[in-house]
Amino acid sequence: MLVRKNMDELMDVPLDGPGSGLSSEENKQERVFAASHVCACNPLNKPHYPKTWIPKNCAYTSQHSDPVRAQTSGAPAATGVAMLNSGLLVVRPTISAWAEIQARLHMPDRTDKYTFPDQELLSDVFRGRWVVLPYVYNALKTLRWEGVHDDIWRDDEVKNVHYIFANKPWHEDPDDGMDEPSRWWWEVNRQRQQLEVKKGITDGH
Repeated sequence: MLVRKNMDELMDVPLDGPGSGLSSEENKQERVFAASHVCACNPLNKPHYPKTWIPKNCAYTSQHSDPVRAQTSGAPAATGVAMLNSGLLVVRPTISAWAEIQARLHMPDRTDKYTFPDQELLSDVFRGRWVVLPYVYNALKTLRWEGVHDDIWRDDEVKNVHYIFANKPWHEDPDDGMDEPSRWWWEVNRQRQQLEVKKGITDGH
């Protein structure tokens, strides 16, 4: 990931305190954590992805008609495949939430079907009970691609880039062609190296 703007406001996202967990539906936390949606478009056509992962079932597709709002608000948690991306989570750990997670882990009839275990587990256990963050806090690099979600992506609004998939900026040749988010990473990396040289750090990394 690459943080491009201050995100301290995430520390003020209102989340529920400890609840009584499994003992009562009424006392369960309703705002357990905050996260952004997954992108369910599968732009690389990965064969192991669920067949339901197509653009029309992606939460971000539902925001194409209002890109201005997409910079500050996410689609409702139940939109599309109703799954979070676990790259960035705002959490307030509680024993009651942990108890719910543990209980689900003892249900192999459900967990054995997970394709993306960590985020699918959280989305399953806390379905509809998480706060949706706009994409800018966990801006999956593929959202910017033409025909994916470039309708809502705004370079100057992105606060944190998530370099998903195996091809990372640090694997690329900075003198070769690369996309804009990769250039951002190399620019910040060069600035870091220059600062470290001034401090006498010359390990070459």
